[in-house]
Amino acid sequence: MNFFGALLLLGVSIPSVLAAMECPQDVSYPVKTTLDNGHLFSTCAPGNMGPHVNALFDVRNFSDRNFLRFCRAPSCIKPVETLRESIPTDCLITYHGSARNLSEEVLTLYRECARVVGAADKTDEDYVYRYFLD
Repeated sequence: MNFFGALLLLGVSIPSVLAAMECPQDVSYPVKTTLDNGHLFSTCAPGNMGPHVNALFDVRNFSDRNFLRFCRAPSCIKPVETLRESIPTDCLITYHGSARNLSEEVLTLYRECARVVGAADKTDEDYVYRYFLD
């Protein structure tokens, strides 16, 4: 193995080893509490949401329409953004019985919201141009 290959292997291995460590309880507890705050996530968009939410990750089971409503509601997406910024990326959190990279899971959900909202906004814009501005 040459020097650059060893550096590449080391660069890939170190983050994996670091991410395998468990977060301290004082770090993981507030994250889990926020994730499981059903009141926060079920009332963030009153009148718009159909399904009941017990935890943030329940929104992954929403219909496309309800997921878009959740993502478009500032009072819903702001707690997700706050979580995304506050969860450490260098350790795992035991959540519902398994050590998980919640930082990555919340980031994935946040990015999916951005993608869905962006696509919906583009569709709305195309509709306006096609039917009202021609």
